[in-house]
Amino acid sequence: MLKKIIPLLLIAFLFSCAEEKPKKAIQKKVSQVKVVKKVKKEPKPDLINNKNVVERLTAYGKKNPETIADIYTSKGKVRVRLYKDTPLHRANFVLLTKSGYYDGCYFSRVSKNFMAQFGGSYNDHQREVQKKIGVYTIPAEMSHHHFHKKGALAAARDYTNNPDKRSAMDEAYFVEGVTFSNYALSKYEHDNHYKYTQKQIDYYEKTPGAAHIDGEHTVFGIIIKGFSAVPKLTAVATDSQEWPTTNLYVDSIRIIK
Repeated sequence: MLKKIIPLLLIAFLFSCAEEKPKKAIQKKVSQVKVVKKVKKEPKPDLINNKNVVERLTAYGKKNPETIADIYTSKGKVRVRLYKDTPLHRANFVLLTKSGYYDGCYFSRVSKNFMAQFGGSYNDHQREVQKKIGVYTIPAEMSHHHFHKKGALAAARDYTNNPDKRSAMDEAYFVEGVTFSNYALSKYEHDNHYKYTQKQIDYYEKTPGAAHIDGEHTVFGIIIKGFSAVPKLTAVATDSQEWPTTNLYVDSIRIIK
């Protein structure tokens, strides 16, 4: 009897094992590792600085030989011709123009019978363009041949710690001017340690200009059309720093040829 019972128990045991549900596999928890893609760093732009400015502007000027530009101001369009024999200033003006630097810039100083100055990094747009080009000054390219005639286009500069009279990269001005007596010219010669040519003397005694700053700033162009906009710019009301009380702008500058 016992012999019969054991096989039956064995069969029952085996049957019960076959009916047991399989256990779930024990999975190893893998921590989710966040895959961070390496962002390729953009190379820093090769900015213009005071050490490479001559080389860089010379190279740029050879590739961009234009000399005629239209300047659209709040008071009308002015057409200028840039001088070829001030190559660094000409190239710099073309570079900033093609980079859009002057678009929407302020006239930061206007003075009746003297000049209207524009440019400068007074807003975010100009500062962003500077980040791509660089911040630098330009070696002086003054000559007695190009002086502050009526309609002259010249470069502003810092008068502090600037014995070489290097020009600011981004600020320029139009000359309106007045006439000068021979006495006044003699006084400026003495005060500024500057000698006028007979051509300059003859010009300033008959024609408006800004003789008192000859030898202090580089003149690199001349207005050839639209001078009437200049006295409109200088006639507006200003604060004590000669900043127009109603903002005036260079809307844009376009290189023509």
